[in-house]
Amino acid sequence: MLILASIASTLALIATVIAVYSRDVAKTIIVAGIESVFYAIVLSVFLAPDLLIAYIAVGLGANTVILFYVLSKGERFEEEA
Repeated sequence: MLILASIASTLALIATVIAVYSRDVAKTIIVAGIESVFYAIVLSVFLAPDLLIAYIAVGLGANTVILFYVLSKGERFEEEA
């Protein structure tokens, strides 16, 4: 089970790096949702069901919906400085 947790943690880290360096905000929101799935896997491996339920509701559900709503009010692509 620790191997699954370590693989999920590594994939979550990779998703975080992709989200940070992406200039497409919609892609960033989707990758952040994928990152939440990997962290949810880690929480399920460590047998923390209460944290898992809260993390899925906030990290994958509410956070994604709010960010897509905010994105609909702004621009999708980030400009270069």
